[in-house]
Amino acid sequence: MNFAHVHLVLTHFPPVLSVVSVISAAMRAVRLALVLMIVVGVMMPAVYIAGDRAADTIGRVDGVQQEAIAPHQRAATLALWISIGAAIVAAVVLIVERRTGELSPRLRVIVLAAAIAAVIPIGRAAALGGLIHHPEINSSSR
Repeated sequence: MNFAHVHLVLTHFPPVLSVVSVISAAMRAVRLALVLMIVVGVMMPAVYIAGDRAADTIGRVDGVQQEAIAPHQRAATLALWISIGAAIVAAVVLIVERRTGELSPRLRVIVLAAAIAAVIPIGRAAALGGLIHHPEINSSSR
């Protein structure tokens, strides 16, 4: 297993978990949303590092859209930092919730906003990553 393989395996989790965290926050399952945001923030550095190392490997693979790599890397960097920030917010809110036993409506809105703030750049990075080497989504027969 090389870094390209590790990156491809790991990249599926942040988009899915981020979407579930937004849905959970919107449905008032705030603790689940918080935990998922923390998990995503903790796993994003591994995804990012594996992707950085994978970029060295995929330059030698036929069918790879080389011009798609740099935009994906820029989007991934933004997604990394925003997801880490959202995870920090989630950890603080989770501590507050544990100490007080409940969350104010204002904190619930902050959780939802942080979840949305993380899902957007993660989704964008995932979409741009798919353009690197997925002919089935890059075809002109759409």
